Amino acid sequence: MKPAPEYVEKWSDRTNFVARVVLHFFLFVVFSNSVFSQSSYSSIDLRVLPLDLQPTQYFFAKLEDKRSDRTPVAFLVSSVSAGANLSLVDLRGGTMRGLEAFVFGAVLRNPSLRPISVQVRDCKIVEKITDSSRGIIAGDVYLDFGFFLQRNGEAVHLLDFQGGMSYKRKVGQVAVIEPIFRKSLGNALTYFHDWIEREASINEKLADRVTVSMRDYRVDNRDDTVFYDPKRPLTWSDFTGRPRMGNFAASIFASIAYEGDSRLVDGEVQIELMFKTYMLKNSSWVRPGNNDYGLNHEQRHFDIAQIITERLKRRLSSMDLLPHNFDRVVSFEFLESYREMNRMQEQYDRETSHGTNRSAQERWNALIDRELGSFGVME
Repeated sequence: MKPAPEYVEKWSDRTNFVARVVLHFFLFVVFSNSVFSQSSYSSIDLRVLPLDLQPTQYFFAKLEDKRSDRTPVAFLVSSVSAGANLSLVDLRGGTMRGLEAFVFGAVLRNPSLRPISVQVRDCKIVEKITDSSRGIIAGDVYLDFGFFLQRNGEAVHLLDFQGGMSYKRKVGQVAVIEPIFRKSLGNALTYFHDWIEREASINEKLADRVTVSMRDYRVDNRDDTVFYDPKRPLTWSDFTGRPRMGNFAASIFASIAYEGDSRLVDGEVQIELMFKTYMLKNSSWVRPGNNDYGLNHEQRHFDIAQIITERLKRRLSSMDLLPHNFDRVVSFEFLESYREMNRMQEQYDRETSHGTNRSAQERWNALIDRELGSFGVME
C-alpha cells in the first residue's frame, strides 16, 4: 500500500452571508503494482455515479459557462523535475461537456419540477510541489457555482456556492485526483439540494403564485396630514401654512404614497398594499377672503391625486406579479404613477389658468367626477 493521499474538504456559500466550514478526511487508496505516469494522464475521465439525492422541488435543466478563464480544468504536477511547469489536463470531452454529463447523470431529473440552471464561474484543480525530496504534491480544487431558477424566461438568482477540497499526494498517485474532484462536485450539488428542499415552503423566490389585496388608508386625519376620504371634503381650515409670495390665492400640497407587506402561505405570496392619498396642512395655504369656488379648485387637485392612486391600483390588479420580483414591479409602477400625477396636476393648472378660467374649470370638474365615479369613488 502506498502512502495514503490526504485531503481537506472546504466550502462556502453566499446567500445573505458567507460561511466557511473545513472538514478533514483521510482517503486510503490501494494501487496495483503498475505505476501511474503523469505523462500518460492526458485527460480526467470524470465518472458519473448517482448521488444519494431525491429531488422533490427541482431538476437541473442546464449548465452555463460563465468562466473568465476557459483553460483546461486541471494544472497538474507531472514530475518533481518539472518544478513549476504544470501540465494542463482537461476533463474527457472538455470541461463543460464533462460537467454536464456528471450533473445530469448524478441527480435524478424530473422536468415537472422547478428548472434550475447552474452557472459555472470557476472550476479548477491546481497543484504544486511541497516536498521535492519526498515527491509530495499539494492540490486544491476550486469551485464557484451560481444556482438560478428559470421562471418566465428570466433567471432568478437563488444561491452561490464557493468551495472545493485540498489534498496531498505523491508523484505518480494520479488516480486520486478524479474521486476528489468528483466529491467536490457532489458537495456543491448536495448543498444546493439541501438548501432548496429546506427553503421551498419559506422562500418567496420559490413560491408558486402571488395574490394581492389593496386598500386605502382612511383612518384619521392626524397632526399635519389629511388623508383622502370622499366623505370628508377639504375645508379652508386644512390650509394652515404661511402664504407664499406670488399672485396665487391658495396652494395645496397633495401627494400619494403606499406601504406594502407580504407573507408566504402554502407556497403563495400574499401581498397587502395600503395606498395613501394625502395633503399636508402646513405645506398648504390660503390668503384671507377666499371662497368656495377657490376651495373647489384645490379640492380637485386632491381628487386628481386620488385618481392616480385608483389608476395605479387598477393597473396592479391586472398584472401577473411574480414571487421573485413583485416588490420591484410595484415600486416601478408607483414611480411611474407619481410622475403621471405631476403631469396631470400641471395640465390641470395650465388649462384652468389656476382656476381663473371658469369654463375650463367646469370641464375639469366634470372630467374628474366621471373618472372618480368609474372607480367607485364618489363624494
